[in-house]
Amino acid sequence: MVIRTLILVLGLCAALAPLADAQTIRRPPSYVDPYPVESLARVMGEMHYLDFACKGRDSQDWREAMLELLEHEAPTRGSYRQRLVDRFNEGFRIQERRTPRCGAEEEMVRQALAAEGETLSEQLRRTYLN
Repeated sequence: MVIRTLILVLGLCAALAPLADAQTIRRPPSYVDPYPVESLARVMGEMHYLDFACKGRDSQDWREAMLELLEHEAPTRGSYRQRLVDRFNEGFRIQERRTPRCGAEEEMVRQALAAEGETLSEQLRRTYLN
């Protein structure tokens, strides 16, 4: 299950990589996110809101990616699955409160989120493949 999740995360990372080059989030080298999958779920929720707000209600790519993450990471109901769902919804609400305008401002937020997603994906890769 961990390998499938990692493959999903690395695929997401590859999809976000072109956006991440424009702006990266710098964290101290010693920073380790205690729950990288939960943080990744939050980032996916934030990205979902941006697509939802700027591309319309039919844009469900990030929601579908989250459902796939849940299928691989927490396929049965339980507290871990609920935490992932809660983090996704939290990310959606974070961006909803910020209500960036679609355009340059939204693109900068998207690029920062892509960089954060790439960092989390790399952390997961190092944890499970090294």
